[in-house]
Amino acid sequence: MSLINQVIQSFPGLVAVKKLSGEHVVVNESYKGFFPFDVHGLTLDDIINKIENKDVIDLLLQCKVNDAAALAEPDKMKTSIETFLDTSFESVRYIMTDGGDEFMALLSWDITEKVKTADKLNARLQHDDLTGIANKTALMQRTFNNNNTVVYLDLDNFKRINDTFGHLKGDEMLRKFALHINHQLRDKDTIYRVGGDEFVVVFEDVGKVKIDERLTQIRHNIEQDDEFLGISFSFGLHAMSHDITLSGALESADKLLYMSKQLRRNQC
Repeated sequence: MSLINQVIQSFPGLVAVKKLSGEHVVVNESYKGFFPFDVHGLTLDDIINKIENKDVIDLLLQCKVNDAAALAEPDKMKTSIETFLDTSFESVRYIMTDGGDEFMALLSWDITEKVKTADKLNARLQHDDLTGIANKTALMQRTFNNNNTVVYLDLDNFKRINDTFGHLKGDEMLRKFALHINHQLRDKDTIYRVGGDEFVVVFEDVGKVKIDERLTQIRHNIEQDDEFLGISFSFGLHAMSHDITLSGALESADKLLYMSKQLRRNQC
């Protein structure tokens, strides 16, 4: 076995060399293992037409897209991610020359554990350690549309909980409150903890009047529940639109929250 063949076969992943027209000319054993037949001389389309495994077909369709991207910029080395079942692959494609002919080389290796670790880290970065709900980072990274309404929500009488019962009890109330609100929301609505006792709820496809009615009912139930130790909350809301940013919507909702809190104090 030549040195180059030893390198190809010992590579800890998949190796394939194809003509620019798509026919396979060199593959290693790992690459062969995906197919129940010899792929030499076959294009990805040829293989797709012969194979029945839908998961392998899905992988090959991903490869077709990434092959086309590499061919579109032949002077660059292209890196991409492909998935097969629960496995993630990082792939590098580049154009090489041999004897005056051009070929596309593919090197691909398993990065599943790396992806899982990154996903876990990202999940931790986007969730509040105390309550387990989404945090401000997650809020700022999400996308919005005209069907969203942003609600700024702030606890009332929370300082009294900390002063009377201590911060551990205060933390317990924050967790209890966050989980209670979260359980009252629909699957497509999301609550975020953005500060000490401040939260933002993003509603999807529901009008401001119904949101106001729903939150008012939730607040009433909390106020009547002795387990919440007398806490309540005030809120302000603002519907998203093309001409306002998230920061602008939050600022508007925060102003309405402050007005609501003052009004509620005056009524006491």
